[in-house]
Amino acid sequence: EWEWITGIPKTYTGEPDFHTSKAADNCWVMAQHQWANEGCTAVHDRNDTLGAPVNENGGGIYALEWDPENRYMKSWVFSPDIPVNLRHAIDTAGSKDEAERVLPDPSSWGLPYAYFAIGEGTGCSADHFKNMRLVFNLAFCGNVSGNRFARECKAFAEKFDVKNDGGYSDPVLTCNAYIESNPEALEEAYWKIKGVYVYERELEKKNDHDDD
Repeated sequence: EWEWITGIPKTYTGEPDFHTSKAADNCWVMAQHQWANEGCTAVHDRNDTLGAPVNENGGGIYALEWDPENRYMKSWVFSPDIPVNLRHAIDTAGSKDEAERVLPDPSSWGLPYAYFAIGEGTGCSADHFKNMRLVFNLAFCGNVSGNRFARECKAFAEKFDVKNDGGYSDPVLTCNAYIESNPEALEEAYWKIKGVYVYERELEKKNDHDDD
């Protein structure tokens, strides 16, 4: 599982997150010293990659490159500036004339927002990722943001404190209690989708005469 954006309380930073159901270093959902299903989280110093800042810019583009052959997954967030190649690829994607279509070239998009190594020699086997699906959803108080709620939002955590069955403060339950009591806090949390574009590389078929 690749979570494109995992929001952190009190910030506008979308953190790419990555989970595996099999042991794979700290990306495993049951890795030690992590919350259950935390996975690997890439942290960036930008504070404008989701929510209000992106909305104020009129939206943005989230791009992912999954390349099993070269053993990596990369992601980018573009708002408001969009690479020329990516803009042209989107603008021409619907052209009936294939010759007019511009293919996306991730190598021209600059430094990725996040990079995860996968495949042989990386500690995360490529067979963890297959039959992938695109899913859009809004999950509040998840494994990362929910567990960080008490640390990032101390005043609200004290006000809406919810105890678990063991009598201890539960950050996720407390976060949910805050959300239920403050629906207006979610006014900037929504998806408005203009388009989804999926490209797949074609493998070159080796010619019998290539070795001649």
